[in-house]
Amino acid sequence: MSSPWPSEVQDCFVSIKPDLESDFTPAAYNKLLNTLFPVNTPYTVFPQVHRHEDHILPSARTTFTVYYKKSPVFLLDLHSQANLARTSAREVADEHVRTHIRDLLPYCPLPKLHAISAFGTRLAFYTVTPGPGSAILPAKATPSEFPTTGVTPADWWDGDLLEEDGASRLQEAVKEIRTQCENL
Repeated sequence: MSSPWPSEVQDCFVSIKPDLESDFTPAAYNKLLNTLFPVNTPYTVFPQVHRHEDHILPSARTTFTVYYKKSPVFLLDLHSQANLARTSAREVADEHVRTHIRDLLPYCPLPKLHAISAFGTRLAFYTVTPGPGSAILPAKATPSEFPTTGVTPADWWDGDLLEEDGASRLQEAVKEIRTQCENL
């Protein structure tokens, strides 16, 4: 089976991590996003590293916001692959992406804002349409819906970036974003 990404991008995700870095995933996503939103176009990929230390779950996450000119048009919030199994980590990741979406939505010029929450290469896809009563999809779950798995079940991260389904879902979202940006 062929890779859904150019070898230069694919190798960043699957190759052995460099000795100097403990986690090469943020760099791999930076390369991927700069491939999907090339630097010689009006797009800018803006990475931000957030460090959070507590006694239960020390972690770092990276948020990538893609801007078209000076307006946000896409968001990817990245967490460590190992934390996907933790209910609390999924709940925190879901809340992080929803908070970022709410913050960016008033500035997004597109009819729909796309966002992704990622644990390593596992992807959860979010969208919201601006306007009164707009809701972020997938809709926030309630504890009664998922009494044993928590309010953010692991199967929300049902796309794998390195597999055809996850890659094509990301590529479709990017195609939609780029088409809408061209029509601004």
